[in-house]
Amino acid sequence: MEKQVIQEELKNCPGIYYYTETNMLRLSGRSIPENPDAVFRRLDEWINVHFKKKDSLIIDIQLEYINSGSSKYLYEILQKLTAFSQSGNNVMIRWLYEEDDEAMLELGEHYRDMAGIPLVIEMII
Repeated sequence: MEKQVIQEELKNCPGIYYYTETNMLRLSGRSIPENPDAVFRRLDEWINVHFKKKDSLIIDIQLEYINSGSSKYLYEILQKLTAFSQSGNNVMIRWLYEEDDEAMLELGEHYRDMAGIPLVIEMII
C-alpha cells in the first residue's frame, strides 16, 4: 500500500502517514517533541492542501502518549477537521486506544465531549 510520509515516526514524534489507496491519514506513536509546532504545522498545511483536491478523509489516531504541548496542537487540528466536516466534506475521525490505557481513552472523550469533535472512540485489544 502506497503511503505518503508527512512526519516519520521517531522516538518522541508521532508518525503521520497518508495512505492514498484508502484515503486514510494515520497518526501513531508518541507525541512529545521539543517543538510540537513544527510537527503539527506540517500536518496542518498537508490537510489544507488535501481538502483543496479532495472532499473526504478518514483519520485514525492511535497515540501511546501525548504531552500537553502536542495535545494543544492536536486539538486545533481536530477543530479544523471538524470545520471541514461541517462545511460539507466527508470526514471520519477514529480515536484508537489500547484496552488498558485509561488516559488515552479519557483524552479522546475530552476532545469529543468538550469540543464537539465527531470522534469515534474504539478500543484495540
